[in-house]
Amino acid sequence: MSSPAPIEALVEELKAAFAAERKRGEALDYVSQSGESFQRLDAAVRGAVDRFLVAPGGGFAAAAPYLNFNDTHYTRNLVAENEDFELMVLCWGKGQGSRVHNHARSHGWVTALAGRVEETRYNNPRDGLHDYSAPTSPREGPAPPPALPGVLAATAPCPELQELGKVVGGPGALLYINDGIGLHAVRCADDTNLEEGAVTLHLYAPPVRRVFLYEPEEDRVVQRVPGLYSRGGVRCQ
Repeated sequence: MSSPAPIEALVEELKAAFAAERKRGEALDYVSQSGESFQRLDAAVRGAVDRFLVAPGGGFAAAAPYLNFNDTHYTRNLVAENEDFELMVLCWGKGQGSRVHNHARSHGWVTALAGRVEETRYNNPRDGLHDYSAPTSPREGPAPPPALPGVLAATAPCPELQELGKVVGGPGALLYINDGIGLHAVRCADDTNLEEGAVTLHLYAPPVRRVFLYEPEEDRVVQRVPGLYSRGGVRCQ
């Protein structure tokens, strides 16, 4: 019997790691999960990703079916998902980047596969708010929403964001984020060495179904359902 493809092997390792914590009775989100459980899960995720990166045909080569660059915006390309996690490949053209955003109750691991990416972190104005629908200011009210798919609502003003730090990483660099740590924005680094831009592998657990996008330049916060450019290598309509 032939060995599974590297990205299939990664998915199976991740499934096993999450199943092991569920068997222990753990809730698999950053708010409810115990510290010991997270340490085990984090080690398992990092080990699985490391093996994926060095496997023959792994890493950037294994992402080939999910490489979709777009001239106007970065793309989110789903590899696999279940109730515990979603795994996707993001493609960043030169000059492209995300808005400042949160990840709800999810863990987020991001690994650079090719090129170089820049992450900037910010304070989370909603940190400590168990009800994410609660306003962050008594002045908060409805705002005109942007013309984007998946937008649920928009409010103003945008809370003041304080930059906490900035890092730039190339292939193999792995970062972890959750809403207790802060918000972040990711972009293709100016000094990327990939002609197309940059490629990253993202693991969110549980899957992120709603995000807040912070737009200081528009003085608003947008609630949005994250979209996909492709699913399983097939372009979404």
